[in-house]
Amino acid sequence: MKKYIYSLMAILLALLTVGFTACSDDDEPEGSDIVGTWSYVADLPGDFAILLQFTKDGKFHEVINSTLVSPSHGTYTVSGHKLYLTYILENDTATVEYDYSVQGDKLMLYVEGQGPTTFTRVSDSVIEPYL
Repeated sequence: MKKYIYSLMAILLALLTVGFTACSDDDEPEGSDIVGTWSYVADLPGDFAILLQFTKDGKFHEVINSTLVSPSHGTYTVSGHKLYLTYILENDTATVEYDYSVQGDKLMLYVEGQGPTTFTRVSDSVIEPYL
C-alpha cells in the first residue's frame, strides 16, 4: 500500500512540475526595449543634440538640434541586434541599419568602424513640443 501511495505522489509531483514550467505568453516582442524617447548630446562645440522616439506601433521620430532641423520620421524594425530605420522622404524612403543594444536607461547605436553613440532614456514629453 505504501508503494502505491509513494508512486501516486511521485506522479502527482511530476504533473505539477510540468504544469508550472509551461511557456509564458507574456514575452515582450522583439525590439520593445527601445520603445520610448532617447536623447543624445554630443561633446562638440555648439549645441548638437538628437532626440529619438520609438513607438509601440513601429514608428519613429527624430529631432536634430530642435531649433535648426525639422523632425524626421519613418518606421523601424528590429531583427536580433539589428535596428533598421526607414526614413520617409518627400518622394522616396531610405533605410539605415545599426547594431544596437539597450542596457538599463542607455541605448547604444553602433555604426560599422565607429564606437557606439550612446543615448539616454528621457520622458516622452521632451520631444513632444517638436513634433
